[in-house]
Amino acid sequence: MSDLSYLLNTNLVARVPGISQAVAVSADGLLLAWTDGLNRDAAERLAAVAAGMNSLLNGAARDLSAGAVRGNLTELAHGFLILVAVSTGASLLTLATRDADLAFVTEELGRFAEQVGDQLTPAFAGTLTTTAAAGRR
Repeated sequence: MSDLSYLLNTNLVARVPGISQAVAVSADGLLLAWTDGLNRDAAERLAAVAAGMNSLLNGAARDLSAGAVRGNLTELAHGFLILVAVSTGASLLTLATRDADLAFVTEELGRFAEQVGDQLTPAFAGTLTTTAAAGRR
């Protein structure tokens, strides 16, 4: 498990009531980290969703001259999908439960994004790939 996955599990899911799953995605759509309840295939699909949402929303924001996307909240039948944009172009995609305190959850997601934002880069993804390959040898 990467250090970033560890942080997602301990600093978000375990500490913030209402957050059940999360993925961290680089600006170019690479999966960087995911929480324990997801398998890698599901996490990869969610990373693609996060990158697509971020791109589509930023395109709409540009057309509307509304500035960069900071986040997005999507209501689902059984929870909320929360996208938090990071200054580097990366993003966090999180599932929150229906009974979550959304103000608290989004505040904590913003803090977490500030804390780890510099790690959410394609270069960081390269170090994960190199580390994983070395571990398989």
